Amino acid sequence: MKHLLIAFALITSISLKAQENFHLTSGEVTWEKVYETEKSKEDVIAHFEKSKLFKLFKIEDGKVFATLKPQPIDIDRTGIAGVPTILRKTDFAGKILIRFKDNKYRVTYTEIVLVGHGDLIKKGERQPFELHYVNKDGKDYRKYFVKKPRTIYNNHFNELFTIAEAKKDKW
Repeated sequence: MKHLLIAFALITSISLKAQENFHLTSGEVTWEKVYETEKSKEDVIAHFEKSKLFKLFKIEDGKVFATLKPQPIDIDRTGIAGVPTILRKTDFAGKILIRFKDNKYRVTYTEIVLVGHGDLIKKGERQPFELHYVNKDGKDYRKYFVKKPRTIYNNHFNELFTIAEAKKDKW
């Protein structure tokens, strides 16, 4: 029984930790994550510059300001059965800020929008993320968002901004 309680607590804390990347402040959703890396600041900037993820990309005062091109949710990679229609029928885009500290970079994703494919939202139309996932009073997420979309978006955002480290040969 003791081991079962420990396992449950561990799984719950891991799940909650993954969701802490989303922040709701004054009715606006922001996603933020700090990544550790062995790459230099210049290497991280070069990686994202070459990634073709962004429409606009500028470096100012040692920070990266970028506009994310519309990105689809890869349904097959979610690992979740019954991916909600809104995720399958829209892409996501928004503003990105990347800041740097010793062996770390922080990605802050704001002004998140859903871009329609023509089914639920007109093709190319942009709607605020909050319109679909935040209560009208702007104080809390809709229950629907917490069930599946938050986990799916969190995983996809994380994959976009993770830089794979080169594997070291072990002789």
